Amino acid sequence: MSITPLYEFGDHDRQLIVRLHLEMPRGGTVTGPIEGTYGEIYFVLLPENTFPRRIAAKCPRIKRFGSFEKAQAGIEQVLHELQKTHQAFMVPWINRFFDVQIIHGWPFLLSRYRDGSLENLIANPLAWSTQDRFASLIQIVRALRLVQGRGIVAHQDLKPGNVFFDDLSRKNVPKDSKGMHFRIFVADFGLADAFREFGRNTGSRPYMAPEQFSSLPIDPTAPALFDLFALGVIAFECFGNGHHPIGVVTADVWPWHRGIGQKWNRESTWRDWAHTERKTLPATSELPKGMEDLIADALSVDPKKRPSLEEFESRLWEALRQYDPETHQGLKMQVEWIEGLSSDDTEWPHMDDRLMELRTFYSLRPIRSGD
Repeated sequence: MSITPLYEFGDHDRQLIVRLHLEMPRGGTVTGPIEGTYGEIYFVLLPENTFPRRIAAKCPRIKRFGSFEKAQAGIEQVLHELQKTHQAFMVPWINRFFDVQIIHGWPFLLSRYRDGSLENLIANPLAWSTQDRFASLIQIVRALRLVQGRGIVAHQDLKPGNVFFDDLSRKNVPKDSKGMHFRIFVADFGLADAFREFGRNTGSRPYMAPEQFSSLPIDPTAPALFDLFALGVIAFECFGNGHHPIGVVTADVWPWHRGIGQKWNRESTWRDWAHTERKTLPATSELPKGMEDLIADALSVDPKKRPSLEEFESRLWEALRQYDPETHQGLKMQVEWIEGLSSDDTEWPHMDDRLMELRTFYSLRPIRSGD
């Protein structure tokens, strides 16, 4: 008897099946899902003395895939994200998947539950200091540089909602210590290198570089500097308490929903701003010394005028050194220590088996209920 694909069940039965399967092998309580544009995330709280105690289970949003052909497209998207994350598995600054649970042919990517996202920190200015903002940006750049070293050219959808953190105060790190207070993890590699592998230039509009708005192919041999543009936007949001360089609080207008002016739902709004040669940064707050020029350079229309990731990081470190030499020194030691614990071993047979299982399932003929 063939397996009935998860997307063929009605909403009620599907939820019961998902919850049963997520709870069954490990116990605990399942909550969710939280729905995004493309995915759903369930959360599992496990019994005490279990590590990790909380996990997140991410899957393609089932309502988008009501047929075998559409499901194949969804699975390919997941396989791409899995393979890219697997490729950078040993980078200590990315949000790793530790397993894939397949429920009626549908993949659920399992990762540790994090304490929040950069989006949450930006929305709560009192929750983090200027030093914490520097430290978070430096960790993001370190993640991008190290994944480039493993063959991933561009994340392509870098934004605060795709950057998670662990609050180290929950691990007894004093809040007044001179160094890292939030351990950063870059997540969601679903669009990584999509510009050259699928001909898809897009990302999330408030963070897209000018060249990403073009439907024309981007030269895959030229340096891809989308992430540098996004870093410029994110840096301004971090130091500007959520303000986008376009002049509004990003969370107030994006993602767009009813009640927000249609202006912010138009691609042209973001495209025209991205193509503005001389961008004037809003005076929302006083930027630390060196950051205004760095952000302006990163937001250059011409990719060749943007700094490299190496230069961006170097200028961040220098700006932090001038702002707080003690935090600069403490953070340097922590970053070197954490990266020193990583290994270059990228073999992971268990994940290779899971990837093969998914490919095999969706390479079969269309599956129908009752087969």
